[in-house]
Amino acid sequence: MQKKRIVAITGGLLVAIAIGVTGISLANGAAAPQAAQTVAPSTETATVTKTDLVERVEAKGTLNHGKTMTYGTQLSGTITALAPIDTNLAPGTEMLRVDERPVFAMRGEVPAWRSFEEGMTNGKDVMQLEQNLNALGYFSDEPDEHYGWATASAVAQWNKDHGFGWNTTLELGRVVFIPTDVRVSAHKAKVGDAASTSVLDVTGTAKAVTAEVQPSMRSLLQVGAKADITLPDGSSIKGVVEAVDPPVEKEDKSGQKTVKVPVRLSLVDPASADAYTDVTVSVVATRTIAKDVLVVPVQALLAEPGGKHAVEVVNNNVSKRVPVEIGAFGDSMVEIKGGNVHAGDKVVVGE
Repeated sequence: MQKKRIVAITGGLLVAIAIGVTGISLANGAAAPQAAQTVAPSTETATVTKTDLVERVEAKGTLNHGKTMTYGTQLSGTITALAPIDTNLAPGTEMLRVDERPVFAMRGEVPAWRSFEEGMTNGKDVMQLEQNLNALGYFSDEPDEHYGWATASAVAQWNKDHGFGWNTTLELGRVVFIPTDVRVSAHKAKVGDAASTSVLDVTGTAKAVTAEVQPSMRSLLQVGAKADITLPDGSSIKGVVEAVDPPVEKEDKSGQKTVKVPVRLSLVDPASADAYTDVTVSVVATRTIAKDVLVVPVQALLAEPGGKHAVEVVNNNVSKRVPVEIGAFGDSMVEIKGGNVHAGDKVVVGE
């Protein structure tokens, strides 16, 4: 009988391939009847269980503060102070000093590229400035792209409060727009150096886990999905997928190219990872496919004519081929939906 073990793919994951030979042939789409056979002592078996069927994916990731970015100022002069490492830069926070005059962080996607002054053309950078001044209590109108009287008044008050006198112009380089709050991770320059646009390295303020997974794993790691993160000491903490980026092509050291999907997970309890940074962690995500169902290992499946399936049930060291109807696959297991198979039965599994 020739028994064909099944290749099953669920969620794009290769579950199992196994082939065994015992002595019946499939010819012209029909199988000869099989009599019960004595099972050799070395035959590997598994127990049919009733449980929840789950999909599971595991990937390696890195725990750190995220991608490094570099900021500085367009002002000319000498650096006289730098925000200390680990300082969080929020809107209105001093980043550095040039000739003993402060440079401030503000929130915005558009980099500062011109001075802010009366008569300037409308632009998104103007709206960014007004939004920041509004959040800091200096601008009371509805932010828009026009540098009007209300903007000039707010800028003048801002300048006065920070030691620049009553001036409606905000010179280029006095504020630096950064898309989100960041943390100073390193100094690219030192006190006494000439000011430049490369002064501070910054990262995100919170630690996160980044991983690159196979495209087939993407369904288990969608935004909002929960995952278990194993730290170097073996302890486990909880994470939540907060971003899934488009697939990218990667090349390994041998020149082999593969497609990976970058995934970022935030920590449910950030303090649980205080002792670690820039370390490799394991990310495990699971999803329940079916509840309280009969399952067997995929390696237990036998191919039958017409795309049907069977398993080899063992009772008192005697095996018998039993036709079955299968359901969902998950984590190297398959659901048994129909057939004379019950929880507690022993089935032969392939090598």
